Amino acid sequence: MATRLKVLMSAYACEPGRGSEPEVGWQWALQMARFHGVTVVTRANNRAILEAARARHLGTRPEFVYYDLPPWVLWLKRRGLPVALYYFLWQVGVRRYLGPRLAEFDLIHHITFNSFRQPGFWWFCRKPVVLGPLGGGQVCPWRFLPSFGWEMVPEALRSLSVIGSRLLPHVYICFHFATRILVANQDTLRRIPKRFRPKTTLLLETGIPSSQIQPPRNPRAEGPVRFIWVSRLEKIKACALVVEAFSRAIKAEPTLRLSLVGDGPDAAFARNTAARLGVGDKIQWHGRVAKDNIPRLLREHDAFVFTSVRDTSGNVLLEGMAAGLPAITLRHHGAAEIATDETAIRIPPTGFHETAAAIGEAMLRLARSPEQRARLGEAGRQRILEVYAWDRQGEQMDAIYRAAVGRA
Repeated sequence: MATRLKVLMSAYACEPGRGSEPEVGWQWALQMARFHGVTVVTRANNRAILEAARARHLGTRPEFVYYDLPPWVLWLKRRGLPVALYYFLWQVGVRRYLGPRLAEFDLIHHITFNSFRQPGFWWFCRKPVVLGPLGGGQVCPWRFLPSFGWEMVPEALRSLSVIGSRLLPHVYICFHFATRILVANQDTLRRIPKRFRPKTTLLLETGIPSSQIQPPRNPRAEGPVRFIWVSRLEKIKACALVVEAFSRAIKAEPTLRLSLVGDGPDAAFARNTAARLGVGDKIQWHGRVAKDNIPRLLREHDAFVFTSVRDTSGNVLLEGMAAGLPAITLRHHGAAEIATDETAIRIPPTGFHETAAAIGEAMLRLARSPEQRARLGEAGRQRILEVYAWDRQGEQMDAIYRAAVGRA
């Protein structure tokens, strides 16, 4: 039997059932506890939920250490202190808090937040350090920024900060002391200084539980073809893009239907866009849906549309493919890693209206070809099984851990 390592995992975001990065932190903790003795350091306000979930878990359980900054800093956070600044200070505090215990561990792994610009303070540990999978190196295509309205300004500033990340000495120091740097997509890989790329590996930061991978499906040959879009309604998810695409497609195929699942600050804008384009009554607006109900909704549809204009990966794209749905995606960022031409129709992002027209054409192609829907959907489901099931992700990380310790 392979030796079980003692691993310290830093996961600021770690909470089951929340989706996004909190779910990613929780799943990596569970996966690596299969192979090693894992101690996770996370925020103290996650304690109650984590301890309850840990008690229910039937497999090998990770241990948890809880840390938060002093009450006066939490008070400032509740009154507007930027999350990025609080997170930076939290990382500094965690390193000081756990410094005396570092000798207990064989390896240190920074997992969340996964921003490549803030990968922790694990310097001079005298232990192998694994960073990531890191993301955040992607920027919104510049021609999409006018569709953001007033939010164009903070989005453009974020893009400039990503492009200028090479000027941050903290990033260089973190990468210098890392034994292995994992990145979730090619965009983030390009942000890693060339001198550190020999120790960099591509690995998606998220995955799908095997229980969510559904059996093969037989596409319906009759009845209206139903497309589904699932995400938080905010500018970077570009709900208006799928609405305009649908408005173009439905002119050629009036029986098409679209379901929009999610809520958020862009909800009113999405509804107004649909009304302006004359398709508001052709769209089923589900609003916010409990995470456990998403698989059922996916089974009721025929194809999945993913339009994020800035995304490290795309958990909902994985879920759609796991349900055996053919996908229409933009060919950039995390979606370009997850989907291939064998599993999806991939649209290069250009301008907003040109991209909407291309997505509309893709919707028509899928609507008119049950055979193509079947072929893409099954290929996507197989790709999830072989590459992105959480158990498979855990096996890859185990190999990375052992190589890092052996190298050290």
